Amino acid sequence: MRIIHNKTCRMCDSTEFNTVIDLGMHPLVNSLVRKEDLDKKDPVFPLVVKQCKKCNLVQLVNIIDSYEIYKNVDYLFFSSDMPGLADYFGEYAHDIMARFLENQDFVVEIGSNDGIMLNVFKKESPRLKILGVDPATNVVLRALKRGIPTVPLFFSERLAYQIKSEWGQAKVIIGNNCIAHLNDLQDLIKGVRLLLLNDGVFIIECNYWGGMVKNTNYSLIYHDHYSFFSVKVWQQFAAQYGMRVFDAEVTPAQGGSLRMFLCKDCRPATARLKELEQEEEETLLNYYSPTSQAYCDNVGRVASRLRYIVYGIKKQCKLIAGYGAAAKGFTILKYSGIGAGHIDYFVDDSPAKQGWYTPVDHIPIISRAEAENRGLPDYFIILAPNYANVIVEKEKNSEFRKRGGKFIVPIGDILIV
Repeated sequence: MRIIHNKTCRMCDSTEFNTVIDLGMHPLVNSLVRKEDLDKKDPVFPLVVKQCKKCNLVQLVNIIDSYEIYKNVDYLFFSSDMPGLADYFGEYAHDIMARFLENQDFVVEIGSNDGIMLNVFKKESPRLKILGVDPATNVVLRALKRGIPTVPLFFSERLAYQIKSEWGQAKVIIGNNCIAHLNDLQDLIKGVRLLLLNDGVFIIECNYWGGMVKNTNYSLIYHDHYSFFSVKVWQQFAAQYGMRVFDAEVTPAQGGSLRMFLCKDCRPATARLKELEQEEEETLLNYYSPTSQAYCDNVGRVASRLRYIVYGIKKQCKLIAGYGAAAKGFTILKYSGIGAGHIDYFVDDSPAKQGWYTPVDHIPIISRAEAENRGLPDYFIILAPNYANVIVEKEKNSEFRKRGGKFIVPIGDILIV
């Protein structure tokens, strides 16, 4: 796979960086392995987080080409398979319709996956024009099957020009959990500015560096995520292209995501944006010292504690299984030194992942029903931590809980429930 060695910051073009944390060598988290390929050696790549000395964007500098991640492999994340996301995106879409859209307006979603959010616009306001853009061909096929028009390409300034020529300019452009996957952020913002109406709104939902620091969350660090954002870095960046952040909030998605609203016009800043600005300043969020340095120390402490807990359980000859073969969980396990000798199998509710194996360790991924037949563990380690509450509630009256089974939630101070 092709590695891109960036020499400059993807927001400000600076060439000077500090190292935030080096997580070592990791496989691509979403590159699950077929049974017939288990005898092959899976590639691993360095995972090192840096911070720009000029604009303070936290980022991966040496990255795997996104074409390799989304085009050359089966991309097995389907939004519609994730518990609770339909309701989440339903509320989100209704908020956008109420605040910014009228009949026959045009909505474009970048990184639209299988169309879970655009489908809400389609059903609730059928006169709206909608268009998805997503590079993963297999998820686009699902979107097309649902009747969601979707372009199987990466969003770019060139594509924005083509969409504008054929469809017109958009009143709303949305990018949910995809902006961090783009290496050329300058091309992105140029394309958005070109495609967006003068009174339009660009809405981003992305991983929040502030939440990662506050919760000692390193599960979001993997090769698919090139950048980790704050309000301030986006304000600085957008201003270079005649755009501005006028609203922002932290949502519960992904364990705490940043949702920002950008415009070309002069609409006033909201109170909640001002509160986030103040919080970032008071906590010194955008500083390498002491914030990023302390984050590195805290992640090392949490990873060591998890390793100590899991190794101790295995010494008692207890069975541990993973709950959710999520990208976030693989980073946690790998950095903590937990692998095939500690995890017997994964359960995952997504049929697209069942029957596959994890990269490098080749741990099988099975359905929850198959786990009953195989033999329930003494502990489930929840490897989709943002769904921990959902999983615990779902299992409340299960045989696993009745016989004393416990959950390990491996973020923050690590919970055993």
